[in-house]
Amino acid sequence: MSTSSGEHSFDVKELLEIRARCKEDTLRGSQGQSVELIRKIEQHVQTLSEAREEDKYHTQKLKSELENCSQEIDYLQDQLNLRNEEMDSLSKCVCSLQLKLANLENMEEEVTRLREELETSNAERLYLWQQLENKELEIEGSALCIEKLEESVASIGLEHQFEIESMKLDLIAMEQNYFKTKKSQDETAQESAMMNELIHDLQLQIYDAEKVIESLEKENVNLREQLQTFELNARTFSEKVEELFRGLIPNNDDSSSSKEDDSASSCCGDILGPLLIKLASLGLSDVDLTDKMKKMAGQIKNYESLVNQLKEKLRMEKLKAKEESEDLAQEMAELRYQMTGLLEEERKRRTCVEQLSLQRIAELEAQVEKERMKSFTEQDQSKSITVFRHVSES
Repeated sequence: MSTSSGEHSFDVKELLEIRARCKEDTLRGSQGQSVELIRKIEQHVQTLSEAREEDKYHTQKLKSELENCSQEIDYLQDQLNLRNEEMDSLSKCVCSLQLKLANLENMEEEVTRLREELETSNAERLYLWQQLENKELEIEGSALCIEKLEESVASIGLEHQFEIESMKLDLIAMEQNYFKTKKSQDETAQESAMMNELIHDLQLQIYDAEKVIESLEKENVNLREQLQTFELNARTFSEKVEELFRGLIPNNDDSSSSKEDDSASSCCGDILGPLLIKLASLGLSDVDLTDKMKKMAGQIKNYESLVNQLKEKLRMEKLKAKEESEDLAQEMAELRYQMTGLLEEERKRRTCVEQLSLQRIAELEAQVEKERMKSFTEQDQSKSITVFRHVSES
């Protein structure tokens, strides 16, 4: 098929070349010859295409047949594998049967050996029965010892229970004392908080008083400055008035001088009257300010002394509370140390007693378990012997 397809492809190439040459010949030669050649070539091409289609059909048919053959081969291969597996299983069965036959041949020797072992096992069984009776007696004695140990453990437990109850009562008393001291500490803390609040209020009052004193001192300074300015102004004014009086009073007779003195004094009184009133009011206000300042200074000193007293009292209360808390903490630490020591001793005693009792119980259980295992092995041996007897008889 491959050679035919190669020949067809070669023919197609030749035809294409011939067609190209014919086209050239048509350009060069006559048209009639070229038309005939083209028809022949087309007929040849058509025959070649038909042959190619037939070849394709044949190839498809052969492919389908090949697939069918491969399926049949697979089926036959599966059948062959199944037959091989059956042969393997049959060979295994044959081997097992051969082994069974060999074992049956050796059964007689095994039966004789087992009879001898049975005789020895009977002798051992009698010996073990004697040992078992002895062990039972030992177990009874150990049971009595265990009962005595349990009674001693119970008595020790009761004693330690009484000790624990007494220690619990001591702990309760110590807790009550602790709560009382804690309550007193809370009360002292509340009192100290109240004292701190009072001290804070007094400090605020002192701060306000200091502000008032500062403002009053500033006002006093301002008033003194004003007083000094007024005094200067009054001096200058009095000097000017004296100069005016000297200029107004001539060296005349007494009557005219007396009249002019009256008129001048009345005029000066009208001028100096309000001025003197202002000076008097300023003097009085300065005196009042000094009195107020003295009073405020006395109050501040009283507040400061009260604050110092409160601070000293608070410090003493804090020291007292600190000492009480330290004493209480020391007492609690000592009590805890004592409790831990007692509990540790109790734990050691209990662990020793438990270890001894558990060790003794474990030894007794091991002995009992050994006896049981021996009895079970004897029973198994007797069963196997009976089985072999039945087999030998059969």
